[in-house]
Amino acid sequence: MKKLILYILLQFAVLLGFGQVYHVGDLYTAEDGSQGIVFFVRTDGSGWAVALHEEAGILPWSLTEVDIPALPNYSSTFPQALLADTSGYTNTQQIRNFYGANNLYAAGAMDFEHGWYLPAVGQLAMIYAQLPLIQSALLAAGGMPLVTTEGVYGDIYGVSYLSSTEISAQSAGSLCFIDDPGNVLYTNATGTPKPYEKIYPTRVRAVHNIPAPNNVYDSTLTYLWNTGSTEPHFHDVPLQTTTYIVTVSNAYGCTNTDSASVMVIDNNPQTIYDTVCQGAGYSNYGFTVSSQETAEAGEIVRTYTISAVDCESEITLILTVVPHDTVQIEQTASESFEWNGVTYDESGTYTQYFNNQDGCDSMVVLTLTIDGGGGSGPDPDTIAISEGDSLMIYLPNAITPSNDDGLNDYFYFPEKYLPLITDFEITVYNRWGAVVYHSNDKHFRWNGAINGKIYYGVVYNYVIHFYDIIERPYYLKGTFTVL
Repeated sequence: MKKLILYILLQFAVLLGFGQVYHVGDLYTAEDGSQGIVFFVRTDGSGWAVALHEEAGILPWSLTEVDIPALPNYSSTFPQALLADTSGYTNTQQIRNFYGANNLYAAGAMDFEHGWYLPAVGQLAMIYAQLPLIQSALLAAGGMPLVTTEGVYGDIYGVSYLSSTEISAQSAGSLCFIDDPGNVLYTNATGTPKPYEKIYPTRVRAVHNIPAPNNVYDSTLTYLWNTGSTEPHFHDVPLQTTTYIVTVSNAYGCTNTDSASVMVIDNNPQTIYDTVCQGAGYSNYGFTVSSQETAEAGEIVRTYTISAVDCESEITLILTVVPHDTVQIEQTASESFEWNGVTYDESGTYTQYFNNQDGCDSMVVLTLTIDGGGGSGPDPDTIAISEGDSLMIYLPNAITPSNDDGLNDYFYFPEKYLPLITDFEITVYNRWGAVVYHSNDKHFRWNGAINGKIYYGVVYNYVIHFYDIIERPYYLKGTFTVL
């Protein structure tokens, strides 16, 4: 198993600096006076900044569909392969060498002589990962925010951002900051890159390299890491995603604490669970399944091998085709029963139409019994299930552990369904696809803590699969926000 080896060398406010130490969201000023917002900082203080304004409106990647031999062609069949390219400066240089400094196309319009260049698709993805912070910083600096809604162009040509990453002679990598998973023109809500026809114009935003400052450590200070190390820097080989915390103290007892989280990714085989509505096409994670293949409900399994950045991994997709069905549920209440915002106070049969947790059309028929508290029907806090039914489960889209009110602090499975399910598994991913939580306990409760720390304002994706008591499989997926 290949693991990321990290050399920890964090820069803190306690450093004696010969050069400014930047943080994400800071305003960066280049030597010529041009400015941008910092969106990525390495441990040595170097990084990248995104320009305050768009480059000359919308521009094409090139004027012809020709492959540039000096550029590697990245696969568009698996988005993570595209994300490996962060060589925007080198890419831009090669494009300009090939076409010349022609400001009618994206790379040529860059102020390359002063260090501004067309970002690689991996750099665009890093901007996306910090988008709320970057947007507010752009506005505070008097800049133009990145487009996150449909504009006057009304289609992908006006809202996608070009990268310098080449996919083929016909297309280059692009990324759209519009979180619209229902519109196939755009990326989904995880910042996934997409191929883009080179000759079609769209938006362009330059980036700039930030040089590393020349820092030295103050030898009069003491350092204490949560690993036990007392050195200003140390070498570590984390076997799992880890948060490193350092506390720095001076002779007067004043302290300063900072931290950095390191994601560790291995090249073991990966299995992706997903769902699609019956009769609908599917395109995600580099897999494409036609609507003809999903005409029947059931399970589709696809596997392929991906190679990127000196790693190789086998990816398996287990795709559940969800049927359009009618669901029967029974409920007993003493006086009244509230269902999706509607209160019923009489026994009877009620019907509602909606999209279920898989986004597929469903009709739910509720048989309600109002027994005045003395009936012999099912318990009001339980759901009955029979051979023709399937469980309709509703999970929250937000939890609020920051409120300190003891309410809605955990993401968990509704207790009334627990007696009806077996072989339970939940996996929670961050927006980059890394696993941040996993459990086989159907009684799980998670408050968003990763290595003991809760990150607020973060959206997580979850995948849940289990069997009901009559051995039918279920696969649930969705998102929730930790507030």
